[in-house]
Amino acid sequence: MKKRYAETQKTDVTRRTIIKGSTGLGIMLAAGTAPAFISEVGASKLRKIKFMLPWLFVGGHTFEFAAQAVYWKNRGLDVAIQRGYGSGAAVKAVGSKTVNFAEASHNVAVIGASKGLDVVAIGAKLQKSPMAISCRKDSGIREPKDIMGKTLVQAAASGDTKMFPGFARATGIDASKITRNLVHPSKLISSVVNKQADCTGTYYVSNAATLARKTPSVHFMYADYGLQTLDLGLISRSDMIKNETKLVQMIVDGAMEGLKLQLLNPSKSLDYMIAARPELKTKPRDLLLTHAGNTNFLSIGPSVEKHGLGWMAKEDQTRTRDVVIKYMKATNVPPINKLFTNQFAGNIKLTKAEWAKAKAQSAKYNPKGA
Repeated sequence: MKKRYAETQKTDVTRRTIIKGSTGLGIMLAAGTAPAFISEVGASKLRKIKFMLPWLFVGGHTFEFAAQAVYWKNRGLDVAIQRGYGSGAAVKAVGSKTVNFAEASHNVAVIGASKGLDVVAIGAKLQKSPMAISCRKDSGIREPKDIMGKTLVQAAASGDTKMFPGFARATGIDASKITRNLVHPSKLISSVVNKQADCTGTYYVSNAATLARKTPSVHFMYADYGLQTLDLGLISRSDMIKNETKLVQMIVDGAMEGLKLQLLNPSKSLDYMIAARPELKTKPRDLLLTHAGNTNFLSIGPSVEKHGLGWMAKEDQTRTRDVVIKYMKATNVPPINKLFTNQFAGNIKLTKAEWAKAKAQSAKYNPKGA
């Protein structure tokens, strides 16, 4: 890596000369829309990029902060990471060009695309969906149908909320017999802990772990009831893929280098996140590491082992689209090649020994044993 950047620095004068003499490039630079290759020339000015998370600053996002500090920065990118308000909000932010890149549930991205938003999945983080309904054990709920007659809180833009009608159909729940309240994301856990609600929509990689830490809980994973999809991962737009191909590649590769670090050394990856967000020093470190561990467990699968991080198997792409159509009754859903692309995925790989290490470290976070 150092050699490649040293070589690009040697060509700096030549490229600057070309840029200076090119009216078109000069205009692009003045407008702040420099081609991606300029970011690699070792210039002191990094290209600024906005990136939105699907949720709060939880341990499952340490890989993005490792990328921000090292792997994106080494590629000439200054990436500002914004907190999220649910996958639905992240999808809208990308589709409306508020940001060019985000992390979001891929099934929610498919729903957004069916409604006319230009969003494309460019690399999966999770190979299994983390969406769940989590309930207090003392509520007496032991299976999904027990949720009828109880109170459920969810966040309006969260992926589990968007997909809940599908979960209800898959489990035979009559949703009209559930008292469903939409609350601010910050109120989800406290509502259940304080017994203002029996259950909450959760992601196993974040707030399900937080709830379980506060009170004994049971978790119903959407994936275990037929709603298995590719899930949290990177999204962008078709215009970015077409016009900023090199930039998209740098975003994906940098993120997946961060994910590799999170899989192999979650504690070090967490250190990068805490350095960027000092307020996290007040959070229990073991909880943040549980978030990361839960995420890592769901990130491992045969597709990425074979093809590299971020890879989305064709059958998984098809299943994700089919789930949205079947359970969400979505219409006008674009074809697979408009929703997913592996053009940028798979460059970052783990060795056989590294996969063995990642699996051993994440085994205790299996939701079936939680």
